[in-house]
Amino acid sequence: MKLIRTCILTVLTLVSLGARANDYKPYEWEKDRARYVLPEKDAALSELILKQHAQYDYVLKDNEFVLYSTVHRIVYVNNNEAVQKHNRIVISMNNTLELLDVKARAINKAGKAVYFDKTNLKELKDENSGNAYKIFAIEGIEMGSEIEYYYTRKMTATLFDRAFMQFDAPVKNNSFLLTSPGHLRFDFKSYNGFPDVKKDEKENQNTYSTEAKDVPALKKEPFSYFSPNRKRIEFKLAYNVGRSPARLYTWDEAAKTFYKLLVTLSKEDDKAIDKFVKTIGDKPTASLDERIRNVETKIKTSIQVNKEGDNESLNQVESILKYKLASHQGMTRLFVAVFDRLKINCQPVITCSRENIKFDGSFDSWSFLDDYVLFFPDTRKFLEPYTFEFRYPLIQPDFTATQGLFLEPFVTGDVKSALSSIGEIPPTDYAINQDNLDIDVTFTDDLGANQIRQKRDFGGYNAALFTPYYELIPAADRIKMIEELTKQTAPDASIKTWTATPVPGENAGNFLVDVDFLSNHFVEKAGPRILFKVGELIGPQVEMYRDDERTTVVENEYNRKYDRKIRVHIPKGYQVKNLDDLKVDIAYHDRDYVPYMFKSEYTVKDDVVEVTIVEYYKEIYAPLSRYEDFRKVVNAAADFNKITLVLEKRS
Repeated sequence: MKLIRTCILTVLTLVSLGARANDYKPYEWEKDRARYVLPEKDAALSELILKQHAQYDYVLKDNEFVLYSTVHRIVYVNNNEAVQKHNRIVISMNNTLELLDVKARAINKAGKAVYFDKTNLKELKDENSGNAYKIFAIEGIEMGSEIEYYYTRKMTATLFDRAFMQFDAPVKNNSFLLTSPGHLRFDFKSYNGFPDVKKDEKENQNTYSTEAKDVPALKKEPFSYFSPNRKRIEFKLAYNVGRSPARLYTWDEAAKTFYKLLVTLSKEDDKAIDKFVKTIGDKPTASLDERIRNVETKIKTSIQVNKEGDNESLNQVESILKYKLASHQGMTRLFVAVFDRLKINCQPVITCSRENIKFDGSFDSWSFLDDYVLFFPDTRKFLEPYTFEFRYPLIQPDFTATQGLFLEPFVTGDVKSALSSIGEIPPTDYAINQDNLDIDVTFTDDLGANQIRQKRDFGGYNAALFTPYYELIPAADRIKMIEELTKQTAPDASIKTWTATPVPGENAGNFLVDVDFLSNHFVEKAGPRILFKVGELIGPQVEMYRDDERTTVVENEYNRKYDRKIRVHIPKGYQVKNLDDLKVDIAYHDRDYVPYMFKSEYTVKDDVVEVTIVEYYKEIYAPLSRYEDFRKVVNAAADFNKITLVLEKRS
């Protein structure tokens, strides 16, 4: 966030009081080292990180406060995939003032070293994000080689940061080191079982370190996010003892700083807001929910978001309303200003995506402060200001089921400020996020195909993919969208008629699709019998059949439900041999509560088999100890997907 960068610019004022300069000693590797001697089990691995060292040296010298950041890694590679994975090194240049040093070499099994030629260092820039990189390839890598490299960047001093200490390959020796001037003291918190940081704080220099051996690889698992589960260290500048014993950069200070950034408007901004508010058609007598939705619709349908742009005009309300273009922060400022004019109580909340990292309110690092949502105390609901498809009270799912920093506004005289509190951002109810099916199936006269009428009702997050956009989509693209949706179930579908109806409303409303199509995908003939793949009518399902040891808790993207009805008209003269295969009842019990379930049952009347399926996931998290129970529910849907009814002639 821009605010974090702004804070960094003020750090010289912070550190100058009571400052004591400290020196920086350039990092060096062992010039002529022997190869590692590996035990047989390690030598058999496809890849092994022999050394992983992260070093942060904060230096104050000649009135300049900078960070020297060093990464040193040695990787053993033992197959072609590992060689390809590690033969190219990418160095991010974000916040980097200078790449001070970079060295690399590959040592083969015979002990011969091939060194990296610095003239081969290339520069890349991502035109969309503006991020810059240095990139180079390491020559001479063979199976069984050790790839070693380190680089040191002189950087703008970051006051809050994190170091990941676990990877998708095992680490033999893992270490972390941070140094700083004696009067600038850091705080740390280790996560997911990594050892705590040891502190050695002295008058001239502080040294903070920790290490771990034999850190296992973290594998990617279904219903789990990789990054938040990695072992890591969060750290922040916490004290300037040369100035005061008070803690720096607290949640209270964050609330005041961010809130001021959001509500400070120029005279031009005020005039533009007053003019804009007159055009939105607010009705003070309407319900608060209706008023909030009206504001959201007016802003989101008239202002485009440029999330990568860093032009200051994208943050200025007057410019936003004039040019119809805003940054994330600019959109949030606009929403806050409009709700303030309409006297609608609105509290900004700052959080981060739990897909990337889990917000931890117990450790006041501003590195958690990535994204805004808005909270309305009078309705107890949320609004996401800069994502078009998510409409009040639906916000991005990875911003829910986590904590956030709530900014509680107050006014003292002419001064607007905010108090801080850490609060929970709850997930949406499972019943909102529906993907329901109503399917009617008949057989063609030759019994070689099916005529299928499929009605699909999307709600909540599932509807958000369609409802806000549908009226903006050209007719040809609408047809393509319906074809793609239908062919998820029937790859060979020949569509006869279709309708699609967006139903705007709370939680992104609903999106209704009604399709009539012909398909021979579900029918096979086996001599006198007909095989009907009824299970495939519910579409592809997640499969969790592998018995690998689970290492992370279950984490769903969002709560959800699937209500399905399937009516199969049995051809005249035929009967179904294996109807009881349709009976499935798998539930995860937590005493009297059932948070996850898959249940299917059937009835038969007038040669029509009606299958009713209820599947739901009411909770985001399931503990590691209950993983097998959760897996059974998921696999119940996958098992149903494989059910084939056997139709045979009546005797």
